[in-house]
Amino acid sequence: MQCKFHPDRLAKQFCSTCHAPLCEECAEELRPGVYTCFQCAMVRQISEGSSKLSEKRSRAQGKKRGKKWGPFQYFLMVSSVLIVVMWGVILFGGQPAPASKASLAKGGRVLLFMVDGAIKRYAHYEGNKYPDSLLDLVPKYLSFKKAELSYLNQLLYKKDPVKGYKLSLRHYKKGDMNLVLTAKGIEYRMKIGGGTQ
Repeated sequence: MQCKFHPDRLAKQFCSTCHAPLCEECAEELRPGVYTCFQCAMVRQISEGSSKLSEKRSRAQGKKRGKKWGPFQYFLMVSSVLIVVMWGVILFGGQPAPASKASLAKGGRVLLFMVDGAIKRYAHYEGNKYPDSLLDLVPKYLSFKKAELSYLNQLLYKKDPVKGYKLSLRHYKKGDMNLVLTAKGIEYRMKIGGGTQ
C-alpha cells in the first residue's frame, strides 16, 4: 500500500483519525503506537487549543462574576449580623434605669411597677415571704439612696393574708384609674368624687 501524500513511497502506518495510509515521513506519533497524518494533527491541535481557550475564558468569567447567593448564604449573613448585635447588647448594652429620678420624684406608675418588681424579687429569694415595709427592700432588692427613700412615701403598701400584699399609689387624681398591684395580679379602682369604687 502506498502513502496518501507520497504515492511513490510505501505506507508503514495508518492515521488513527482518517485511516489514511502514511509513510514514515508523514506519520506523526501522538502516543506510542498511535499515529496521525499532518492534516488530522492540525485539526486536533486547533480543536484542543480552542477548547483549552474556552475553558480558560469560562474560568476567568467565573472568577469575575463570583458565585450567586442562595437562601443559605442570606441566612448565614442575617444570622451573623443578629449574633453580632446580640453580643454588642450583652457586652456594651445593659438595661437602662426604668425611669429618671425626676419622673420618680413626681410619682406615678413607673415607681409603682418598679417597687412591685422589687417585692416579687424579695419574695422569690426570701422563701415566698413579703416584706413588712417597703424599707425592707432597700438596698438589696431596690437600689435607692438615702435621699431617694422619700419616693416610697408616694406608695401605699400593706401585707394581705389572701392576696399576699397590696401596693398602690397614695394619691391619684379624680377620674383616674388607680392600680392596686397584688401577688395574684392587678386590680383596677376608679376614684369618683371623694371615695373609691
